[in-house]
Amino acid sequence: MWIEFIFYSAFLSQILLISYHYPKRILSRMDCIFERCPADKYAKLYPNGYEKTLEGKILYKLLNTIILVMGLVVFVTFIIANQQGNIELKDMNFLPFAFGILQALPFLILEVSALKQLKLMRNLNDQSKRQAELSPRSIFNYVSPVRFFTAVVMFFVSTLVMFSFNDFKISSDIAILFGSMIFCNGLFIGLGYSLLHGKKLDPHQSPEDRNKMTTTVFRSYTSVSILVSVFFIINRCVDYYSLDNWEPLFNSLYWQCVVLLSTGAMLKFTKLEEVNYDVYKTNTSSHT
Repeated sequence: MWIEFIFYSAFLSQILLISYHYPKRILSRMDCIFERCPADKYAKLYPNGYEKTLEGKILYKLLNTIILVMGLVVFVTFIIANQQGNIELKDMNFLPFAFGILQALPFLILEVSALKQLKLMRNLNDQSKRQAELSPRSIFNYVSPVRFFTAVVMFFVSTLVMFSFNDFKISSDIAILFGSMIFCNGLFIGLGYSLLHGKKLDPHQSPEDRNKMTTTVFRSYTSVSILVSVFFIINRCVDYYSLDNWEPLFNSLYWQCVVLLSTGAMLKFTKLEEVNYDVYKTNTSSHT
């Protein structure tokens, strides 16, 4: 019975952390930026116009509120069904992941919207003078070799554990897990390469802010990569040792850790008071 109560606490934490706590912090940052950088003085920050940006904020808040309410309803319903013996804990291992994907939807929409705004910024950018960064853009300028190689080693350790628990035979489960791990790390490698060698996402961003952002992103990528490897090790241990009742708990904690190491890290290390917003000020000087 105590395992159920631990899972109740973890799942409630997942609901509140991802659909209440972080959205509240992000919305607070939006309000702070709106107040600090009004559209009439910082037009470059609102390439779609202030009204469109405000609509995006309202949609983000609405979606998270709906998902929060849904999560609390699901939480109460599951407790009642579980206590009445209608649902066993081991049969709900999909719940944290399924609901976590739903919780990720507003963040995904926000990210896509931000990328569209950055693309529009680049299209509207009429700066004739470009700032070139003379320092080399190597991955080790932004993440320590220890952290990077820890992620690499954990990938191989996780692969070894997965195959050893299956007597080094390839099954459909192992193929799916290994393919998922390859896809996840491949995505990080692709995004990291694009960040280092691709076009500058924000044409107005100062070199100092870009370096801070890149450092934070690479920290997040390597941390999540390590976490994914640890999760797959735990996943195989759960199956191998028949710890079915523990799987929903591990899944919920894993999803929360992913958000802590991605969104949480971004909010922690990107401090608004340290960002140079002067680069977004309206240029009142005439061009010749």
